[in-house]
Amino acid sequence: MLKEKIAGQIKRKQIKDFGVYGFGQAINLISPLLVIPHINFVCGESGLGKVGVGFSFALILIVLVDYGSYINGTKAISINNADRNALEEKFNTIYLSKLILLIVVLVLSILIILCIPFFQKDKWQLLFSLLVVVGQFINPTWFLQGIQNFKWITIINVLSKIIYVSAVLIFIKKAEDYMYVNALLGIGSIIAGTLGFLWIYNHYSFSLKKSHLSNAVDLIKSEFSLTVSQLFFSFYQYAPIMVVSYVGGSFMAGQYRIIEQVIMIFRTYFQMFFNFIYADICRAIYNDVKTGIDNWRIKNGLNYALILLVLIVFYFTSDYILLFFKVSPENAVNLVPLFKIGLGTPIFMGVSFALKQLIFAFDKNRAYIRITIFSTIFSLMILFLLLNQIGLKGAFISTIISEIFIIIIYCLVLKSSFARTKSVVK
Repeated sequence: MLKEKIAGQIKRKQIKDFGVYGFGQAINLISPLLVIPHINFVCGESGLGKVGVGFSFALILIVLVDYGSYINGTKAISINNADRNALEEKFNTIYLSKLILLIVVLVLSILIILCIPFFQKDKWQLLFSLLVVVGQFINPTWFLQGIQNFKWITIINVLSKIIYVSAVLIFIKKAEDYMYVNALLGIGSIIAGTLGFLWIYNHYSFSLKKSHLSNAVDLIKSEFSLTVSQLFFSFYQYAPIMVVSYVGGSFMAGQYRIIEQVIMIFRTYFQMFFNFIYADICRAIYNDVKTGIDNWRIKNGLNYALILLVLIVFYFTSDYILLFFKVSPENAVNLVPLFKIGLGTPIFMGVSFALKQLIFAFDKNRAYIRITIFSTIFSLMILFLLLNQIGLKGAFISTIISEIFIIIIYCLVLKSSFARTKSVVK
C-alpha cells in the first residue's frame, strides 16, 4: 500500500513537472513563429537567410562553450543531487571550465569573422550574434535539469523569450535591422540566465572561491573527445544553412530557413523531451537495466505517436503554414513540395534522439563520438552533392538520408546492450 502511494506521488510529480517544463519549452517553440514572419516581412528572404547563418554560427560555437555540461554534467548532477558538496564542486568546476572556453571561443570566432571572406561580408551581424554564445555560457539549465528543477528552467525560458520577441517586434523596423535580431536573442538569454545563476548560487550557498583552476583544466581535457563529437553533431544540425547560403545565396538560404524553422520546432521539441527524461532514464538504467529500458520505451513511444499525428496535420496544411510565415502566394506554390519533403526529417529524427539517450545511458560515448564524426562528414558531403544537383530539394533529402544512416548505426551499437538485457530477464 505504501509503495503504491509513493509511486502515485512520484507519477503526479512527474506529470506536474512535465506540465511546467512543457510550458516553458512551448514558449521556445512559439517564439520563432512570432518573430520569423515579422523578420521575413520587414527584412525579406535575404535578410532572414543572413539571420539564419548568424544564428547557426552561434549555435555551433555554443557546443564548444557547453563542453559536455548538458551530457555528463547533467548526468553527474542527477546522480549526486543529494550531496551539496559534490554539487558545489561540479557547479564551480564546470562554470570555470566554460569561462575559459568562452574566452578562447570568442577570440577565435572574432578572428574567423574578420579573416574569412564569406563571414567578413556580414561581419557586424555575426559579431552581434556572439551575444547568443555569452547567454548560453551563463544559462544554468544544465544544472537545473540535473536537480530536476523544472520551475526555474521554465522561468529562464519564458523570460528570455519574452524579452527577445518584444524587442524584435519593437526595434526591427527596416530591412537593414536584420543585423540586430540575434543580438536581441542574446541579450534576453543573458538577463534570464543571470537570474537563474544567482538563484542557484544563493539557494545552495555556493562559494565561487572554492573553484580550482586545475579541476577545470582536467575537466576540459577529459571532455575533449566528447566535445569534438558534439561539435561535429552541431555542424550536422546547423551548418546546412551556411552551405545553402554559400551555394545558392542569401535568398535561397532564407527560403531554406523558413522550412528549416518548422523542422527546428520538432528538433527543439525532441531536444526538450530528451533533456526532460534523460536524467530519469540514466538513473533508472543505473539502478535496474530492464526497468530503465521499459521506462525509456514507454515514454518515447507515446511521445513519438503524438509527433506523428502533428506531422500529418502539418502535411495537409502546408500551404497555410507557409503563408503564415509571410511567404508570397507565388513563392508558396514552389515551396510547398519542398516543405512536404522536409517534414520527413522529424519522422526519423524522433527515433535517432530516442536511441541517443540509450547510447549515453549505457556509456557508449566512444562509439557515439565515432558515429557523430563520420555521419557529419557523410551528411555534409551528401548535402553539397545534392544541393548542386537538384537545388534546395537536395538539402532536405540529404538530411533524411543522414538520419536513416544514424539510426541504423545506433541500432547496431546498441544491439549488444539489448541482448544483454534480454539475457538478464531470462
